[in-house]
Amino acid sequence: MWRWWSLRISLSACAAIAALLTAELAVRVIHPIPFAPEQNMVFEADPDTGYRIKPGGSGRHANGVETVASSQGLRNREVRPKGPQDYRVLVLGDSFTVGSSVEQQSAYPQVLERVLGRETTRPVEVINAGVGGWDPFQYAQYFAREGFRFEPDLVLVGFFVGNDTYSKALSVDRLPTSVAGRRISREAASRWSVLLEVKLYEYSHLARAMRPTLPASPPRRSCDDFTEAFLRVQARRLANHLRASPERVAAAKANVDQILRIRDHAAERGVPVVVALLPDETQVNQALQSRLLFNRDASRFDFSMPQALLSDLMARAGLPVVDLLAGFRADSRCLYDNTTHWNSEGHVLAAELIGAHLAFWLPKS
Repeated sequence: MWRWWSLRISLSACAAIAALLTAELAVRVIHPIPFAPEQNMVFEADPDTGYRIKPGGSGRHANGVETVASSQGLRNREVRPKGPQDYRVLVLGDSFTVGSSVEQQSAYPQVLERVLGRETTRPVEVINAGVGGWDPFQYAQYFAREGFRFEPDLVLVGFFVGNDTYSKALSVDRLPTSVAGRRISREAASRWSVLLEVKLYEYSHLARAMRPTLPASPPRRSCDDFTEAFLRVQARRLANHLRASPERVAAAKANVDQILRIRDHAAERGVPVVVALLPDETQVNQALQSRLLFNRDASRFDFSMPQALLSDLMARAGLPVVDLLAGFRADSRCLYDNTTHWNSEGHVLAAELIGAHLAFWLPKS
């Protein structure tokens, strides 16, 4: 009797495996589903920064824009050997800098190259070393290892106040890592069930077909056309605009200290470092403020924070700062989209504001 039941179980298992293999083959042939690591670039694990852009990887941002990385792991054209007359700007930053949601040539570092090129007769090259999700500690880690490889004449740090100001990712052990192109926490990466799930999505079309996917973020029809997903993200960021407190000053200073690491390392070769403070949409869009402050005590918030705090800390440390907040507030256009990032017009405005400031450092001939 036991042998009979064992045989039935074995046959059932074989039939189930055969059915799964048949279904996998059918999906691959009839309706293949490309592997999409996440709605962003493709990443790989890195010992110093937790993760970085995978050289040669291609991905897709949340609004459907395709992305391709260079062989150097940058969303940038291939960086060639520097010519004797070339003037180079290396830009560090997060998803705002890498240009989430816009084509590569529309990201502000690439636009900045064209803006600066009008200010000098020497060839200007701006290298986009931004990585989505990075924080100031990762900017400093990357620059310490890779910065001088590109022979910069100036380093620009795109400091997004929405993520960078109060970041707690201040050591390697607190950084996420990457598995099969996906960013993932170190705790999750240690669990075999999570690794199995990620690997299934990587290799199985059937698993991808069964996995719910996030729809592409729809374009805005007006400056008050917000998706619910966007509003949830912005609601979490409201805490960034609370009034200053000793705890917030200490948290901000810890991240400014990471920029000082970059400044001090760059100074070894006489390379200046400039910080661009990139505003969150909550600070510039009155309609968004009204939605988020509904049933909240508005007196608790200061929407010029945290720029006021950061500018003060950086000025005391002798860091040159260009604050984009006033320029964005003065522009009546819709400059953001529902991925929480700038649209192409926002990137152009950022490049123009930064370029006007950086012209001081450019060689005139």
